Amino acid sequence: MKKYGGSITWIQIILLTATALVAPPHARADTDAYWAWPGMRFDVYADHSWSSCSVGFPAWDSAGKRYFITAGHCFRDDDGSHYVDENDAGMDIYSPSDHSTPVGYERSHAVAGNGWYTDVSLVEMYPGEKLHGDGWNDLPSNATTADVGDSVCLAGYQHEKTNCGTVTETDATIIEDGYPWKTSVTRTSYCSHHGDSGGAVYNRYGALGINVTGSEEHNEPGTPGACRSSYIPITTALRLFRKSHPSLTI
Repeated sequence: MKKYGGSITWIQIILLTATALVAPPHARADTDAYWAWPGMRFDVYADHSWSSCSVGFPAWDSAGKRYFITAGHCFRDDDGSHYVDENDAGMDIYSPSDHSTPVGYERSHAVAGNGWYTDVSLVEMYPGEKLHGDGWNDLPSNATTADVGDSVCLAGYQHEKTNCGTVTETDATIIEDGYPWKTSVTRTSYCSHHGDSGGAVYNRYGALGINVTGSEEHNEPGTPGACRSSYIPITTALRLFRKSHPSLTI
């Protein structure tokens, strides 16, 4: 849900309790990141319940460790508090088909400061593990940016075909519903739904970002007006995570 007012927008994040999995279109294999394809669903158990998000872009480093970038709020509660396990480590992630064996964990996340928060997290896969499910394996992976009017598309697990729109504003300031911080995003008109959080945003020129918000007032079937969603630029996410993982590559 979005409530527009001035230059700052209050926005509802699009995390979801686990629901049915949908399949993406058949695609050619343009990535060797077999452990997690963009748009795949992953599940997290926190605060006595399961929730689901989408994989953004798979990544790796020079040591051979395997990762993927997703939305930070997938590992936070409604007021923005960061979830950790009983050992004060990042929360495990699971394939939706197997809630008994974790396949990875939240390795790094953005820390809010000076009233601002970058809504991204880096998940590291456990050795030999991979996510199971459906995803897009043909998306471009070179990091790039988009300007107002450019075409942008979303790969999230709630979509079984291409879901595109245009950039409507860059460097926009929002406040995610329930959070005390401001976030800088790119606003778009593609449609994102509950569970698409963390999904990959891209166009024919490259990888653009990580999906973080959507509007129930405009994005759901039968609601008026164009869809309203937003993403964190992938260049912002990579700049953040390369401070602690200098060789991180998508």
